[in-house]
Amino acid sequence: MTYRLSRENVDRLVDPRGLVGLIERVLVEAPKPPRRVSLEYEGSWFGVMPAYGPGYYSVKIVGVYPENPQRGLPLVRGLLLLVDSKSGDVLLEADAGPATGWRTAAATVVALKLMGYGGGVLGVIGAGVQADYHVRVIRNTLGFDKLLVYDIIEAKAKSLAVRYGGSAADLRKLLESSDAIVAATTSREPVVMGRMVRSGALIASIGAPKPVRELDEEVVVRSRCLLVDSVEGVKAESEEWMPAAQLVELAEALRGVKCEWGDVRVYKSVGYSLLDLAVALHLYDMAKRVG
Repeated sequence: MTYRLSRENVDRLVDPRGLVGLIERVLVEAPKPPRRVSLEYEGSWFGVMPAYGPGYYSVKIVGVYPENPQRGLPLVRGLLLLVDSKSGDVLLEADAGPATGWRTAAATVVALKLMGYGGGVLGVIGAGVQADYHVRVIRNTLGFDKLLVYDIIEAKAKSLAVRYGGSAADLRKLLESSDAIVAATTSREPVVMGRMVRSGALIASIGAPKPVRELDEEVVVRSRCLLVDSVEGVKAESEEWMPAAQLVELAEALRGVKCEWGDVRVYKSVGYSLLDLAVALHLYDMAKRVG
């Protein structure tokens, strides 16, 4: 039987805590997959991301289409498949947009735990789909005491903040006040400036790939180590790392490899297909439970 999940189905089925735990397990236990194949054409980005684990293949076919928001369509569109590795049966077909939102936010929770997250003020830069999933998943797993949101469109920041009991803030106030910062933007200029970030802050940068750039050089220098989803991916698709910086993958950190942090701690995500395998397995299990 093939479970076919729409955007609404995906959002109804995900259990954030269960997904976080499964991501931790898959990162440690599953083989490292090949890097994705991607194309850029006519201003859009298109990628194919495969992965595999005991009994399963997964593949995400996904694109980023900047023109879509003006047409009332999602920026990110695609399909996530889970296949039985012995029979070739397609077990799951899911809308890759929300699946990507959930798995990216859940991976950020894994990173925040590894960086020593302790609650306090959560600052979110950007008020789009990824920002919404991040606030939702962090609230339902780690929690926070106060939420601040900044977006270049103030009405969007207010809408997201009100939805989760927070408040809109200007960028400087957010950077100076936040204990943990999530940047989920498509900005081509840094939105996290090292001179404004408080000592001890945890920073998760989600915007990718190039030419998106959310972190300035100073914040990377202050961190000294970058926790990343994929070293290969960050080196190929991001300009927000430096040769002098230590790069440690989530999977390595879960196995005990230590980041030699500076006075701030940074996680950089560019997307990793083992995360797609994890969310596909999670959705398949949840779909079977509810039929």
